[in-house]
This record gives sequence, structure tokens and C-alpha cells, in this order.
Amino acid sequence: MHHQHVYRFAATPEHRAERLFVFLHGAGADAHSLIPAAFKFQARFPSAALVLPEGIKRCESDPTRQQWFSNRGLTDENRMSRIEQILPDVEYLIRREQATHQVPAERTVLIGFSQGGTVALEAIKACPGVANAVVAFSARFARLPQTGSHIPARIHLVHGEYDAIVSRVHSERAARVLSALHVPCTLDVIGDLGHALTHHSICIGSLRLLQGIFETRRAMLH
Repeated sequence: MHHQHVYRFAATPEHRAERLFVFLHGAGADAHSLIPAAFKFQARFPSAALVLPEGIKRCESDPTRQQWFSNRGLTDENRMSRIEQILPDVEYLIRREQATHQVPAERTVLIGFSQGGTVALEAIKACPGVANAVVAFSARFARLPQTGSHIPARIHLVHGEYDAIVSRVHSERAARVLSALHVPCTLDVIGDLGHALTHHSICIGSLRLLQGIFETRRAMLH
């Protein structure tokens, strides 16, 4: 594992961060690519500290770019084992940032695009309690959660209707499985959108996150 570069941005007011948002980029990109998205989330959540780690592995096709796991020869059969290899590193990274920012897991959110969204979904499935919510854009589970799984988190799925890289069918299936497991879940399929992160999809994702937090709070008050 190479030395991992991590971008960190403090909460906008000068007080201590109340939330921690960890952004996981897609394959063949870099942490830098999610900075605009991170600031859009922070506009809605000014008290959130932002952490943007770089993918653990270098891309085979372009060594200046990063990925979380190799896409070369990737199949539905080997995707899960590739993710399982890196999940301990991902969990370590999240726990380290929680300790650094003094923000507990129940106020931590994992936000991922494409391969990064898959890593976020698998992290919440494999390490229950590592974060309180996931916002996954254009992503999929490597393996859908099995009957009886306990995932104590809210999951917000945002997917382009015309995504040719990761079909929206994956998010639709995930939403059905999560609902059957009584995991609070939202699914937004964005019309006319392919495999991309746009201003519109980011606004939807951050809005769902906000609504989920309010609903949880309201449930606690009643």
C-alpha cells in the first residue's frame, strides 16, 4: 500500500466539527476530483468536517490515478474478495479520522461515487456501526446483503437512469433488499443522467441525508 494522500477540510464555523463526511472517489480519479461535491455537501451541513482520502491502489492504466481495488479482470465472482482485502484499511482510515476529529461513528457519513460508493456500501455492511449513513452515487453492492443482516445505518442511493457503467438495476435491487431488511433507505433515479456526478445528483444526495437526519431526530422526540 503506497502512502495515502488525504485532503481534510475543517467545519466552516470555527467550532469543533459536529459531523464527519468521508468521501470515496471513483476508480481512475483522485481525491481532488470530489472536492467540489464535498463543498456542496458542506454548504448544507456547515458543521461537517470533510475528509477525502485517495484510493488505496494505483490504476494499472494510468499510474497517476488511484482506485480502491483493481478493475482489471473484474467479475461478479471476484469483486467481493477484492473488496474484502481492502476493507480493513478502509475501516482503519475511517476510525482514525473519527479519532482525529473527535466525531463518533453515529455522526459519520460515508459518501462515495461509483467504485467509492461500492466501498462505502460494503464497509457499512461488513463493519456495522462504522458510520451512521451512506450516500452512494452510481454504485452497487459487490454482494447484496443477506437475509438476517443487521445494518444499523441509513442508506441513500442516487443513480443515473442511463448509467451504462453501473446499471441503475443494481440500486433498484439494493433498495428492495434493504427495505426487506428494514434498513432505512431512499432511492433516486435521475432522468437523463449517465455515469456521472452532477450538481443535481449531489443536491438530491445531500437533501436525502438531511431529511434522514431530521426523521431520525423526530422519531427520537416522539
